Amino acid sequence: MRTPLETLVRRARALVDEIVLVSDQAIAAAMELAARTLGVVLEPAGAAGLAAIAEGAVADDRLATVLTGANPRPEQVRELAARLTGPA
Repeated sequence: MRTPLETLVRRARALVDEIVLVSDQAIAAAMELAARTLGVVLEPAGAAGLAAIAEGAVADDRLATVLTGANPRPEQVRELAARLTGPA
Protein backbone atom coordinates (compact mmCIF):
# COMPACT_ATOMS: atom_id res chain seq x y z
CA MET A 1 0.00 0.00 0.00
CA ARG A 2 1.50 3.34 -1.04
CA THR A 3 -1.16 5.64 0.47
CA PRO A 4 -1.50 5.69 4.26
CA LEU A 5 -4.91 5.16 5.76
CA GLU A 6 -6.35 8.45 6.98
CA THR A 7 -7.23 6.99 10.39
CA LEU A 8 -3.59 5.95 10.87
CA VAL A 9 -2.33 9.39 9.86
CA ARG A 10 -4.67 11.01 12.40
CA ARG A 11 -3.55 8.57 15.09
CA ALA A 12 0.13 9.22 14.37
CA ARG A 13 -0.39 12.99 14.51
CA ALA A 14 -2.14 12.63 17.85
CA LEU A 15 0.39 10.27 19.44
CA VAL A 16 3.82 10.86 17.90
CA ASP A 17 5.92 13.57 19.51
CA GLU A 18 8.87 13.58 17.13
CA ILE A 19 10.16 11.92 13.97
CA VAL A 20 13.85 11.73 13.14
CA LEU A 21 15.70 10.31 10.14
CA VAL A 22 18.52 7.80 10.42
CA SER A 23 20.83 6.47 7.73
CA ASP A 24 20.89 2.93 6.40
CA GLN A 25 24.35 2.59 7.95
CA ALA A 26 23.00 3.59 11.37
CA ILE A 27 20.21 1.04 11.03
CA ALA A 28 22.71 -1.70 10.10
CA ALA A 29 24.83 -0.73 13.12
CA ALA A 30 21.74 -0.89 15.36
CA MET A 31 20.87 -4.34 13.99
CA GLU A 32 24.40 -5.46 14.86
CA LEU A 33 24.21 -3.85 18.31
CA ALA A 34 20.96 -5.65 19.10
CA ALA A 35 22.33 -8.97 17.89
CA ARG A 36 25.56 -8.61 19.87
CA THR A 37 24.10 -7.27 23.12
CA LEU A 38 20.55 -8.64 23.22
CA GLY A 39 20.81 -11.74 21.04
CA VAL A 40 17.94 -10.42 18.92
CA VAL A 41 17.87 -10.28 15.11
CA LEU A 42 15.91 -7.19 14.10
CA GLU A 43 14.46 -6.19 10.77
CA PRO A 44 15.68 -2.78 9.54
CA ALA A 45 12.45 -0.95 10.34
CA GLY A 46 12.47 -2.52 13.80
CA ALA A 47 16.01 -1.25 14.40
CA ALA A 48 15.32 2.34 13.30
CA GLY A 49 14.35 3.55 16.78
CA LEU A 50 17.44 1.96 18.31
CA ALA A 51 19.55 3.60 15.58
CA ALA A 52 18.10 7.01 16.45
CA ILE A 53 18.80 6.49 20.14
CA ALA A 54 22.33 5.18 19.52
CA GLU A 55 23.13 8.17 17.28
CA GLY A 56 21.86 10.62 19.87
CA ALA A 57 19.19 11.86 17.46
CA VAL A 58 16.63 11.76 20.27
CA ALA A 59 17.60 13.51 23.48
CA ASP A 60 15.61 12.88 26.62
CA ASP A 61 15.98 11.41 30.07
CA ARG A 62 13.59 8.55 29.31
CA LEU A 63 13.52 6.83 25.95
CA ALA A 64 11.79 3.75 24.64
CA THR A 65 11.58 2.06 21.28
CA VAL A 66 9.92 -1.03 19.88
CA LEU A 67 12.28 -3.73 18.57
CA THR A 68 10.86 -6.10 15.97
CA GLY A 69 12.45 -8.72 13.80
CA ALA A 70 9.98 -10.73 11.79
CA ASN A 71 10.91 -9.60 8.29
CA PRO A 72 14.62 -9.20 7.58
CA ARG A 73 15.40 -10.15 3.99
CA PRO A 74 17.79 -13.09 3.51
CA GLU A 75 20.56 -10.81 2.24
CA GLN A 76 20.16 -8.63 5.35
CA VAL A 77 20.55 -11.68 7.58
CA ARG A 78 23.65 -12.77 5.63
CA GLU A 79 25.12 -9.26 5.91
CA LEU A 80 24.45 -9.18 9.64
CA ALA A 81 25.99 -12.64 10.10
CA ALA A 82 29.11 -11.49 8.28
CA ARG A 83 29.36 -8.44 10.55
CA LEU A 84 28.90 -10.59 13.65
CA THR A 85 31.63 -13.05 12.67
CA GLY A 86 34.05 -10.25 11.79
CA PRO A 87 35.92 -8.02 14.22
CA ALA A 88 33.68 -6.19 16.70
